[in-house]
Amino acid sequence: MKRWSVSDSERIYNMPNWGSDLFSINKKGHVCVHPTPTSKYAIDLRALVDDLVKRKIKPPILIRFMDILQGRIAAINRAFNNAIAENDYPAGYQTFYPIKVNQQRQVVEAIANFGKKHTIGLEVGSKPELVAAISFAAGNKLPILCNGYKDNEFIEMVLYATRVGFDITIVVEKLFELEKIIALSQSTGIVPKLGIRVKLSSKGTGKWATSGGEDAKFGLKISELLAAVEILRTNALLQTVKLLHFHIGSQITKIDKIKNALIEGSRIYAEMRKMGVDLEYMDIGGGLGVDYDGSKSSYFSSVNYTVEEYANDVIYQVKNICEEAGVPCPNIISESGRATVAHYSVLITNILNTDTQSTQPDFEKILNETEKLSPTVRKLVDIYQSLDRHSLREDFHDTLQLIQEATSLFNLGYLNLNDRALAEWLCNKIFFKINGIVERLKPVPDELQSFQLSLRQTYFANFSLFQSVPDSWAIDQLFPIVPLQRLNQKPDVMASIADITCDSDGEITSFVGENGRSKFLPIHQIDRDEDYYIGFFLIGAYQEILGDMHNLFGDTNAVHVSFNRKTNYKIDTVINGDATWESLKYVQYKGPEILKQVRDALEKNVALRKVSFEETSHFLEMLDRALVSYTYLGE
Repeated sequence: MKRWSVSDSERIYNMPNWGSDLFSINKKGHVCVHPTPTSKYAIDLRALVDDLVKRKIKPPILIRFMDILQGRIAAINRAFNNAIAENDYPAGYQTFYPIKVNQQRQVVEAIANFGKKHTIGLEVGSKPELVAAISFAAGNKLPILCNGYKDNEFIEMVLYATRVGFDITIVVEKLFELEKIIALSQSTGIVPKLGIRVKLSSKGTGKWATSGGEDAKFGLKISELLAAVEILRTNALLQTVKLLHFHIGSQITKIDKIKNALIEGSRIYAEMRKMGVDLEYMDIGGGLGVDYDGSKSSYFSSVNYTVEEYANDVIYQVKNICEEAGVPCPNIISESGRATVAHYSVLITNILNTDTQSTQPDFEKILNETEKLSPTVRKLVDIYQSLDRHSLREDFHDTLQLIQEATSLFNLGYLNLNDRALAEWLCNKIFFKINGIVERLKPVPDELQSFQLSLRQTYFANFSLFQSVPDSWAIDQLFPIVPLQRLNQKPDVMASIADITCDSDGEITSFVGENGRSKFLPIHQIDRDEDYYIGFFLIGAYQEILGDMHNLFGDTNAVHVSFNRKTNYKIDTVINGDATWESLKYVQYKGPEILKQVRDALEKNVALRKVSFEETSHFLEMLDRALVSYTYLGE
């Protein structure tokens, strides 16, 4: 048989297609991370994790590669600047980062710093986000866009922020919102800087298609847009409207849907210019997708276009329609948050059940003692011993029938527990033997493609699905998952990945595979006492901020890493994950009160001589340590 190579592992995990040349496998069989797609430098991810563990930073660990974040910002801006040059576009481009995608302070701070030379801006959708954005804009002259539902306090804060020197645009989402803005502008004497969000008939694709179209949550219908223009003209505020905004959804999978929206949005822009609205900017919203599964298709976890194609289509369509209409081309704004941050973070965690993969009884001797077996079990032995590629279909079908027969006989009392166990063991042996044959068949018969599910083993990993990759559970989002080591060896187990919560939904059963979505993850048989790690990739967008504290598993340890030519890597920041007392505090428990409550109860038992003083002291020490320890599992 052909010797297994790292290129075989790259193939079965589809790494070259989803990795954007940022991830590879080295000669040791370890996953590596590159600072840019063209860089010859790389960090050995398994070696990095070993170093972090030596520093007492325990898994699960969220590793943020800040060079990748910087590179993604540069790549999006470079794509648009190249498109502007190629199309001789007479205006500019500006990226705005919607901080809802990942509001972690260190992340937004890094984006603000990296984006200075690209004049990056921040988009917010709530008062807390506005406060956060203002803190970054102070002294940095970062422009801010305000979307979302706004009350009087929100609007007044924006107006006074504008008065004291901040560059903030209020995007009007509803007509009643416009009335509030006008009233507060008149009462404060502060002229606002306005944008208007229009509700297009064009819609996106996939899970977020309802963000666009006529039934979208936000935006003005065309009739409302005309009414808004007249209201603003009547109140002598039409000159304050500088931006037209539209958004048709996140993770738009098809480029033709983007083109349709651009055409419709550009037509509306052109008509508004003809109406005397002095628009300078067109905000095309978010939607620039990420190819999570590497299929380069219109499947909802993929996209059928590149960043370069996206930028070229935006610039071409807008210029074409503006020239046709005889109006000035606007400066383009995009809010590509997902495409900015998805690639830069990787969750690393350890597999827990390292010595339980081969714990079932060994029944090998029964293969030579068939006279003592029940007829059903004896038939399964015969199938196992005679199975070859010529009898594959028939033996597969017979095995399915016989295992059902064994279950029925057991339920009727005609088969004992030992024989039922033998039947299950033999069925598993037969399926593994079939799999060995099927792997060499091209093409695989249709009826044999699903049988591999019966071979799938559950590997428990030290993480919470609900905290770290909630979209995998909530919307069936695919994220690439790859072992960090032994990738120069053929994986010999088909696995699902279960977390450590007590919820049966806490299991991943869909994976990025060689030919698209796979129902199992190829993984290795784990040796006893082996430290075996897996990585969850492309999780930088939304996952960190949407995390749910199921079973009170809190935030994971996080480490910011940058590339260093002399030392290979540099740890910039270590952010400790939640201790137990912090997770409890989120749900209104207080550590000192818990200790006091338990101590008081135990003192009563000591007085009644139900327990000893030494036992209660030891237990209270354990409880105290538990309160300050990491919420995830240790040794």
